[in-house]
Amino acid sequence: MNVRSVLRALRFDGLWWRKFAYLGSVYGPEWWKRYSPPWIAAIIFLCVKGNRLGAIANMRRVLGAQGWWRDHWNGLKVFIGFAHCVNEALECLSPRPKPITIERPAHDPIEATIKEGRGVVIVTCHFGNWDVAARTLARYGRPFNLVMAREINETTADYVRAAREAAGMRILLSDSSVYGPFNMLRALRRNEILALQLDRPIGGEAARRVEFFGAPAFFQGGALRLARLAGTPVFPVFVARRGPRQYRIVIGTEHHVPRHASVDEMDRILASIVAEFEDVVREYPDQWFQFAPFWPDDAAAGPTIAAAPRAGTTDRAAARWDTERYDLGTGFGHVALGVDDIYATCEQLRAKGAKIVREPGPMKHGGSVIAFIEDPDGYKIELIQLRDRTD
Repeated sequence: MNVRSVLRALRFDGLWWRKFAYLGSVYGPEWWKRYSPPWIAAIIFLCVKGNRLGAIANMRRVLGAQGWWRDHWNGLKVFIGFAHCVNEALECLSPRPKPITIERPAHDPIEATIKEGRGVVIVTCHFGNWDVAARTLARYGRPFNLVMAREINETTADYVRAAREAAGMRILLSDSSVYGPFNMLRALRRNEILALQLDRPIGGEAARRVEFFGAPAFFQGGALRLARLAGTPVFPVFVARRGPRQYRIVIGTEHHVPRHASVDEMDRILASIVAEFEDVVREYPDQWFQFAPFWPDDAAAGPTIAAAPRAGTTDRAAARWDTERYDLGTGFGHVALGVDDIYATCEQLRAKGAKIVREPGPMKHGGSVIAFIEDPDGYKIELIQLRDRTD
């Protein structure tokens, strides 16, 4: 382990602090579990300027400007809510879980859909406590797949993934493989549950501008494209904390994306889902755990939180939102993946039977070195030679 890895492990979001939090959440006395999260949240709030300003800016949009002191208190409440949820998630996923009260809706349309064998797309956001609620989804009797990006601090990645998988979740990393979307589609066709977050700040062509609390913000539309291809309904689901070890599951309106839905139709569905999310955030504003300025205007006006570079990948996907018809092999244009040695990678893929449809080499007018391969479903995958990096 080099010096950089040690420093990352000691950061507030690093592995050392995560393990320390685990010990307190699982083995600490009840008074510690109940009363320490607000104090720990306050310390982090004071120390981490970028995240603090992001939470304050977001709450100012949600609740309106209320003056310096009140705006900062609203931002602090987000940190406190997050600390409570992390504390109870660690306890819930441990070998010593305490009983948790979960209020479910009287009518559960997801259960009926599962019985029909169509699979389910659940869309949610960085809200409440999914680690607690995911265990309750086992009652549907179908595998539960949680789609997520890599942890910003890579020292916690394996630790967090192991804890979630031990609790029965299957983790699909959205940026780990060019075959990620196909694995998600196949999971749906096996009548499994797939959960994705709409408020991931990754941009790209899949992001759509939707009005949110009176101003345009970007939300991801990939879940709707998957539902369109699989013929699967989409359910907004949010998990709100009501008190110590008490949660409420909110299941929104069932949405169907027609096989030949137009751009306007898909935009309307996404806007409807975002409107339901806005209603939930209005009711529980301090449980929207978004620590970077979410609205583009706010991000331009203040500092942003830079994600750690993800070695070996480029954040690029040629989404085809405006295509009138989607079929297997035409669901999107192509995805791209950055590699350290494009020539060696192509030879390794060729040896394993991959179809190279564009040999590695510079683009027509120079610059980037690229190659294209084709997957078994006919999708093109672009490989891009990464430039020399110092990390």
